[in-house]
This record gives sequence, structure tokens and C-alpha cells, in this order.
Amino acid sequence: MKRKLSTQLSVGFVLIVLITVSVISLTANVLIHQQFEKYVAKQQKAFSEELAEALAPQYNSSTGEWNLDYIHGFGMYALNDGYMIKLYDKKGNVVWDAENHDMTLCHQVMQEISTRMEEKHPELNGEFLIYRYNLNQNNNMAGYIEVSYYSPCYLNENDFRFLDSLNRILFIVGISSIAGAAIAGVILARRFTVPIAKATEITREISEGNYAIRFEADVRTQELTELSHAVNHMAGCLETQEAIRRRLTSDVAHELRTPIANVSSHLEAIIEGVWEPTTERLQSCYEELGRISGMISDLEKLRQIEDENMILEKEPVDLLELSQAVQCAFEQELGKKQLTCKVSGEAAVVFGDQKRLHQVIFNLVSNAIKYSTEGGCINITVRNETDTAALIIEDQGIGISEKDLPLIFERFYRTDRSRNRKTGGAGIGLTIVKAIIQAHDGKIKVESKEGYGSKFTIMLPKTHTKAVFKNELLVIS
Repeated sequence: MKRKLSTQLSVGFVLIVLITVSVISLTANVLIHQQFEKYVAKQQKAFSEELAEALAPQYNSSTGEWNLDYIHGFGMYALNDGYMIKLYDKKGNVVWDAENHDMTLCHQVMQEISTRMEEKHPELNGEFLIYRYNLNQNNNMAGYIEVSYYSPCYLNENDFRFLDSLNRILFIVGISSIAGAAIAGVILARRFTVPIAKATEITREISEGNYAIRFEADVRTQELTELSHAVNHMAGCLETQEAIRRRLTSDVAHELRTPIANVSSHLEAIIEGVWEPTTERLQSCYEELGRISGMISDLEKLRQIEDENMILEKEPVDLLELSQAVQCAFEQELGKKQLTCKVSGEAAVVFGDQKRLHQVIFNLVSNAIKYSTEGGCINITVRNETDTAALIIEDQGIGISEKDLPLIFERFYRTDRSRNRKTGGAGIGLTIVKAIIQAHDGKIKVESKEGYGSKFTIMLPKTHTKAVFKNELLVIS
């Protein structure tokens, strides 16, 4: 049976406090009893010594007699407290004996003390013992007394009432602590469970397609704050992906509709005899079909790079030579827009797939040419570092807006919303670039400012072993 988190937290708090209070109460009870018994034993010994000190002055050395009236009152007082006195003179003769004076009372006191201690502290195994103390007067021995009391210690009614009160206090404190823990557990559980329940409800809403919803609870716990940020980030990403998906549908429909409509109208006119099937008109149909074929080819490339395992044929590749080869391949396009492309730097050899890395540089340079204004310059720089090789492609084109910058590596995302066919395409060029770089255990970052151009920086490991990069994509605006 599954229980709510609030119930588990509350029960857990109560159990923890119950165990803690029980251990503390038991330990305190045992230690207090032990210390109290030691204290009582010391007090009994001290009281016995005080009895001897109090009786010594009652001897008159001049007459050789004792103050029996005082000794009798003092002895009966001590008897009521559980001390039985037997006084001897210096020759060993009995001067006063509590037991001989009132044997019934002595036996009654002894019986009461023994019964009480056996009932409440049977583990002591106590008994009445006799302790002797000399009575000195002016450094001369006047006699001695024998004091009999229950040892190792005995507790009177007041002592037991004190211990019972202490136990009641510990019990009340324990019950109060458990009740407080239950209340605190409920309050704390609500602080945890309410945001979690809200996050659950929001994720349910997100799963049903409500991507605009956000987690706005006021939480002050770090983990719950991170949870709320994660939920909001997930909702934002799904909302963006949904917008891209809808935009993809519109873009693909537009890109397919126009060439198909053109080919259809041309062929219809030729079939109905309105147009002659000239070479120019057939060439126009061929070019339109070529555009459709190119889009299908782009989609096929995307399918290939999104396979679970991209197969790489790795070999030593010099990024400087590869960049120079790509530069040569674009000489005609560069000339059409009067662009300058410069390759600089030093040889940097990495262990990678030459065809795939060629595709990366080709796609980035192609984009740089498309979005550069006439007369601009494209710089390709290769840097050879200790463990990595850096490839930097920088242009002076139209740049990328701040809101588009985080999305340029998404599938089918294009910044040119007008879908100009000269710079259009399916919008997967940078997606392919990112996938290839990741397959090589590298990372890519882009810096761009609208109207000032863009700068793509690629870092690739040089060794054969797998290099780990925590940040797959770093976007800087």
C-alpha cells in the first residue's frame, strides 16, 4: 500500500523523536538515579559524622557524666530519620541505646525502611550496617558511638516523591516533544509535498499539451527551487520544440507546394497544348524537381545523423588542409558576392572522420557566404593547442538575433522567416554540424551580434582516446 509523502514524513518525525526522547529519558533516569543514590549515601555518611560531633560535647569531663536528657532527645530524633545510636563511654560501658530504650520503634523503623527499599530498589540488596565513631574532647577520648543505618543507602518518602516527580516531568516532556514533532512534521511535510504536488500537476498539464504553464510556487528549499526551474525549463523547451514543429510543417508545405505547383502548371499547359515542350520549359520543370529532391536529400541526411550510432571512419586529419580544400570549393560562390575568404593558423591534426569534418566546415562556410553582404570577409583560423585543436569561422554578415541564437542548432530552425529561396533550405545544416562535433567528442560555441556577423568556434580532441566535454553547446550573445 502506497502512502503519501506527508504521512511518511510525519510518521518519520514522530518515530525519530520518540526514539530520541525514549533514549534520553531512559539514560537520564538511570544516570540521575545513580547520582542521586551516591549523593544520598554521602549525605548519610556525613550525617553519621555529624551525630558523633554533636554528642561529643555532651560529656562532662569534670564530673565524668553524660547529658542523658540531650542524648535521649537527639537519639530519638535520629531514630525517626533511620539512624539507631548506641553510645559507649571510654571504658566500653553502654551509656544510651536506642534499641534498649524503645525496641518496638527501632524494629518498626528498620522494617519500614527495609520493606520500602526492597519494593522499590531490590537490586541494591541493602541491609543495616553498624559504623563506629570515636568521641573526642580536648584530644581525649570521651567514648564512642555505634550508628546503624541502611546501606549502601536508603531513600525516604520525600526522596521517592522527588524521583517520581522527575519521571513524570520526563514523561510529560517526552509526550510534548512527540506532539511537537508530529505538528512540525505535518508543517514541514506540507512545505515539501505542496510544491511537489503542484509540480506533478504541472507536468501532467504539460503532458497534455499545455506548454505555456509555469511553476510559480514560492519555495525556499534549494532542491525544490531546482525542481521548479527544471519543470519550467522543460515546459519552455517543449514549447519551443512545438513552435519549431509547427513552423517545420509550414516551411515544408511551402517549400514543396511552390515547386510542385510550378511543375504541375507547366506540365498541364504542355499537355493541353497551350505551351510547346521547349528545352527551357522542361529545364524549368527539372530545376523545380531538383529543389524537391534536395529537400528529400536533406531529410535523409538528418535521418542518418540521428541514428543511435553514427559510424565514423577515423584517421589523422589536418584541419588546416581541410579548411583550405573547402575554401577552394567555394571560389565561384565567393566570387559572385565579391567575398574574401582567408585561411590562417597552423597545422592541427586530429583523429576523426575526414568526410564528416569536411561537411562541418563546408556547412559553416556555406552559411557564412549566404549571410554575408557583398564585399565582406570570411576568416577561417586553425589553432593547435596542447590537447585540442580549435577551428574558428568568422564572418561579417547580418548576424543572428539574441532570441534566435539559442535555437540555431535545433532541427529545421531557420532565422530567415521570409524563407528566401537563396538562403533557405530545410534548416538542418547546423543540426548536422552539432551532431558530427558531438560524435567526435568535441564542443561548439557561437558568438553573434545582429548586424555585426557571427563567429563559430569548434574544439576537437587531438588524441585517440575519448575526450569528455561537459558542455555540448555553449551559446554566447
